[in-house]
Amino acid sequence: MKSLDLHGIKHRDVEDLVNAFIGRHFNMLPIEIITGNSVDMQEIVRKIVQSYKLKMESSNYFNLGSYVISDK
Repeated sequence: MKSLDLHGIKHRDVEDLVNAFIGRHFNMLPIEIITGNSVDMQEIVRKIVQSYKLKMESSNYFNLGSYVISDK
């Protein structure tokens, strides 16, 4: 599974990076996006994922800063 780690990325740069990542890997879902614990970062990613009509779920219950993006 391809992943994008947003640690160290400024909030203002996230939208472009996430859009490009999803666009590049749209036919290879699921993918993973690592947001870390920033609620603001998670919300930015959530809005972008919703704009693609995709599903965003925590990769596991112990790491709430990592999300699997899928079309299911």
